[in-house]
Amino acid sequence: MPPVVVPVIPLELPSVKPVRKVASPPRADTVTSMLRSLTLDDEYFHRRALRSTCIQPSPLEDFLPEASEIIPGLFVCDLYTATSPSVIARLGITHVASVIRDTPQRYPSPIEHLCIPVDDTKNENLLDYLDSALAWVHAALQGDGRVLIHCMWGMSRSASIAIAYLIMAQCMSLNEALKTARSRRRVVRPNVGFMKQLKMYEKVTRLREKTDQRLVKGPLKSTDEVATTAGQRK
Repeated sequence: MPPVVVPVIPLELPSVKPVRKVASPPRADTVTSMLRSLTLDDEYFHRRALRSTCIQPSPLEDFLPEASEIIPGLFVCDLYTATSPSVIARLGITHVASVIRDTPQRYPSPIEHLCIPVDDTKNENLLDYLDSALAWVHAALQGDGRVLIHCMWGMSRSASIAIAYLIMAQCMSLNEALKTARSRRRVVRPNVGFMKQLKMYEKVTRLREKTDQRLVKGPLKSTDEVATTAGQRK
């Protein structure tokens, strides 16, 4: 059975004389809200929310999103700053390392982008990524590049990569590297698990340096000698 179509009958209203309205001055906040809703898209509000997320509260003064130059050419920052095209252009960034598991950002050529998929938890294994990540950073800096390392807040994950680089490339101790990073970015604070791994990386790096020096002076008699030396230093 076909559906019943209900006819639409226009409603006739009695004629009413229009009432003259007195115009009132618009409220400033109402006009501003209307203009924002008409001229701004979802990206504006997403960026605004992301910026609020990346602010680090402090009893004295909040640490606002920004890039911090740890050593010449090596920067650490938060996700909001790292996804700002104007910041990338102003700093002359050529390489970006995202120390975050899910990064929606894609950088235009010729910027090189490295993803290190780790979470900011004490049980996360950062150590396995250090050799390849630091080699990438070192090659970029040696080639006159400018490297930006970021995580969500520029506090733990990305800071740990920068600290490890200072240990490896600048021959700093962990304490020296941590002090240097904090002097450039006061919110640097690797989590407990990353600190343990950085201590281990410091020991491995110093042992590698000694092994390399011995290789320069003369070949080792056997690989057992290296293992024995490592065991004595534990």
